Amino acid sequence: MPIREAVRPWALEVLVAAYGGDTNRLLTDLADVLEASVAYVDRPTVEAHLERPLSDGEWSAVAAQFTAMAFDEHVGNAGTLRTDWIEDRLRRAGVPGRTPPAPPRPDPPRQPVLR
Repeated sequence: MPIREAVRPWALEVLVAAYGGDTNRLLTDLADVLEASVAYVDRPTVEAHLERPLSDGEWSAVAAQFTAMAFDEHVGNAGTLRTDWIEDRLRRAGVPGRTPPAPPRPDPPRQPVLR
């Protein structure tokens, strides 16, 4: 086994431990380094959705349904959600995208002046 593959699990454990369970901060810092945008679902996200805490058994069953990129794949398969988001980021950055820009909005009608 190459050294990289042997060290990788240890390095991941050290990285997670360094963030003390703060998933948001860990992924934010990692995404910044990778120059990527990430979305995630974790236990607090599921519990907020349910508006109740999960038992450890419930969380174990739910977590078994997660894969590293399952949410990303779901978003990618949700019609235009991902492409709309990318086009919005391109527009905000001033970079031409695949969709033509929206036409400018007309000025609101002027109210008549009462005399």
